[in-house]
Amino acid sequence: MKQKLLTIGIDAPNGELLESWLAQGLLPSIGQVAAEGLICRYEHQKLYRNERCWDAFLNGRESTQSGSVFIPETYAYFNESLQRQESHPPFYANLRDRKICMFDLPAPLLPQIEGIQIVGWGSELNASYQASLPVGVMAEIQKKYGWDPKLEDNIRVKDFRSGEEERSYVLPCIYDRQAVLAFKDKLLAAIERRTNIALDLMGRDDWDLYLMVYPESHTANHVLWHLGEQHPLHAPDAGLSHALLEIYQAIDDGIRRVLTKWPVQQPLLIYTLDHTTRNSMDVPSMVLLPEYLYRWNFPGHRALATGDAGTSLGEPRMDYRQHWKHDVWSLRTDEGDDLLESPDRQEAAGDALSWNSANWYKPLWPIMRAFALPSVGDGYIRLNVQGRESQGRIAADQFHATLLELEELLRRTVNARTGRPLVTSLVKVRETPFERPDIPPDLIVCWDEASAADTMDSPDLGRIGPIPYFRTGGHVSHGTLVENTCYIRGPGISPESAVRYGRLEDLASTILHLLGEPVPAGVTDRPLFDVLGPDRRRAPFADA
Repeated sequence: MKQKLLTIGIDAPNGELLESWLAQGLLPSIGQVAAEGLICRYEHQKLYRNERCWDAFLNGRESTQSGSVFIPETYAYFNESLQRQESHPPFYANLRDRKICMFDLPAPLLPQIEGIQIVGWGSELNASYQASLPVGVMAEIQKKYGWDPKLEDNIRVKDFRSGEEERSYVLPCIYDRQAVLAFKDKLLAAIERRTNIALDLMGRDDWDLYLMVYPESHTANHVLWHLGEQHPLHAPDAGLSHALLEIYQAIDDGIRRVLTKWPVQQPLLIYTLDHTTRNSMDVPSMVLLPEYLYRWNFPGHRALATGDAGTSLGEPRMDYRQHWKHDVWSLRTDEGDDLLESPDRQEAAGDALSWNSANWYKPLWPIMRAFALPSVGDGYIRLNVQGRESQGRIAADQFHATLLELEELLRRTVNARTGRPLVTSLVKVRETPFERPDIPPDLIVCWDEASAADTMDSPDLGRIGPIPYFRTGGHVSHGTLVENTCYIRGPGISPESAVRYGRLEDLASTILHLLGEPVPAGVTDRPLFDVLGPDRRRAPFADA
């Protein structure tokens, strides 16, 4: 009998909270799998875009790509879609004579697979498209169960390469408690619908490999962090339960329901991927850095959020109620109004980054010596180099000197509310401007994670801010090692089984070995535990 496998992903939880709630017995379904089976831990180094962790998992190999593209001839910049990626096929791409159901992973559709594939029903990605194989399945699912509730209020955007329409969901104003709680209810409804769809799909065939994910944990950590965890916007409320715990418990109950339909004699694997925590990156990367570089390029000029460094900030404003991009756009100066491209204009053009204020400076990039690329993680700086960019402003032999100047200036900036340095480290991506053309930034700015900043003070360029916060939960800095966990249960698997501390890309070979399938060339062959089967015997971690 062929081995079968169910895998369930929990996207970007906070590991400490998850472990604490498991220890307290608040997540009984995951806890039962952990108690009866095996717990394996693995790490992943955060590089460039946060979504790159999905590359490592799906491709079964270390990901060194940034996931973003800058075209120096036109100054176009966009994030590559995980659903359209063409780098390496997912680890399950060449499974023959296997029936596979893949529900809502951020992965490309593969016509060679026998089974059902659905992408984009309820993606966490900034922009996603809704599709399925067979083609009619998505429409059928949507008619029967509806949209992911957070996509019911959406912005139509375009994929840069194909021009095809995608959808981008709208986050609530983080200052509007009722709007945030309403969004929490949308996430809870999404989990319920997702589970119902998963059960429907599970009953459609005798699947060899069933792949599904709960991305609601990722979105929830971004929006609900301050309703229970420390952040400048945290407001204790004795009448409000921990909002994130509600989301995790709903996911745990969804897992319980899915497991009741999976044969007990067949193995299953629950895994976590990525990590979220208190947000310290959004405002510095999306607003403070692009405006700082504008002022550095054009001394004496200010486009956004002007203020007087060193003066008292007073109490933070709490009356923001618009979408974040509109509240930030309202802080523009007269010259900013003339020179920056408004979010409404970019949205009308289908630009998937219209909400990111770094993107509003894009018309000025060709005449700037350096500019900030849009990011929701670390800060990205690109130099405008002669011979590389079509309208380069810096000679190639001044590349190092310019980076050094910016590094020294940025290290002088402080969080105006705490007096702490805003920058903790700077990562130089390349030694010469012509190396690694696949990585857009020349310099990565890692911000102080000890406290969220809404205002930058610079002794050289003045004050920028205060800025409203966008999301209260965020990711970790470039280079940070993130630890994740998987829980495996099945015949012959017990807490006493030998395990190996691994890396995220090892999950692919772990899944393939659990299926009794060979590991394709190029995929890392390092299962996280010693997989023994009736037809095969492995020396423990022979390939480790």
